[in-house]
Amino acid sequence: MASLARRASAELFASEARAPVYRHGCQLTGEACLPVIASLCITGCMNDSDVPPRGLGYQILEASGLAGHWLSASADTEWLRAFGFKVSGGGPHQSKTMMLAELTALLASGGADDPAGAIVRDNLLGKPSSRAREAALYRLRQLYGVGSRDPIWRVLRALWSRDPSGRPLVALLTALARDPMLRSSADAVLAAAPGERVRWPNIVASFESSDPRRLGEKMAKSFGQNVASSWTQAGFLKGAVRKQRVRSNPTPTVAAYAALLSALCGFGGRRLLESRWMAVLNRPFEDRLAFLRQAEGLGLVRVRSAGDVLEIEVRRPMAETLGVPELVG
Repeated sequence: MASLARRASAELFASEARAPVYRHGCQLTGEACLPVIASLCITGCMNDSDVPPRGLGYQILEASGLAGHWLSASADTEWLRAFGFKVSGGGPHQSKTMMLAELTALLASGGADDPAGAIVRDNLLGKPSSRAREAALYRLRQLYGVGSRDPIWRVLRALWSRDPSGRPLVALLTALARDPMLRSSADAVLAAAPGERVRWPNIVASFESSDPRRLGEKMAKSFGQNVASSWTQAGFLKGAVRKQRVRSNPTPTVAAYAALLSALCGFGGRRLLESRWMAVLNRPFEDRLAFLRQAEGLGLVRVRSAGDVLEIEVRRPMAETLGVPELVG
């Protein structure tokens, strides 16, 4: 069935110029069609009971070269949850963006140790009502684990102070770890070429290709626009309404954090560099490795290579340098 679906996707993609693909009233062109094609192959070729856990749509995208992996088959999901990951389910992007400005304000204020006091009591974010203040705090906790003892929040805070220019990408990587829906829709942005327009229906189609859920029209638009805004805040898109793909600006610290998330998800060696976490760097394989070698000088990573064997150790260096011993627990 998978090979049939792949053949169907290839044929549909090849004929896309003659038979445009539409999603939520918007014509999708080029590589943006693939998520929809994958979804069509699922709904047209398989019963619900036949869909494998990762989704046939994901397999189609993987065969096309557009999709990588966020979690390896050997990932310890219970340990990931303890670290602060959200492995499955919904996410805050159904109603909010990544709230980068709010996170920045909180960390700049010195109120990160008492976020409830800063946001709810002192109204740090300038919200018009107590209900709005509580909602903002709730969403920041969803996105980043604000105020928790989760290691992911402690790592974010440590890296935030070390690398101001990398803050938007550190925040994005954390949001990706904590919002499965943001992860599931990421290919719409990561696969887009510089200058290519990214519409909210592209984002929704990417999500629906790898997730069995379907969003209603109103929710789909809200979700797609929120996700597009987050990628804009992180430096991957530009434009207030007409979003276009641009090249992001990662740093060695960001690369080390992406490598940490990849390692926690069960990847090592070359597969770590090829994971979706490292794809967020928006750089080819060789540049990703170069960034990690620079991060080695910061005490965040250890890289060893001998012939074709590549060893990347990140959990212990991060634990020691950032003071988060749970990374190796």
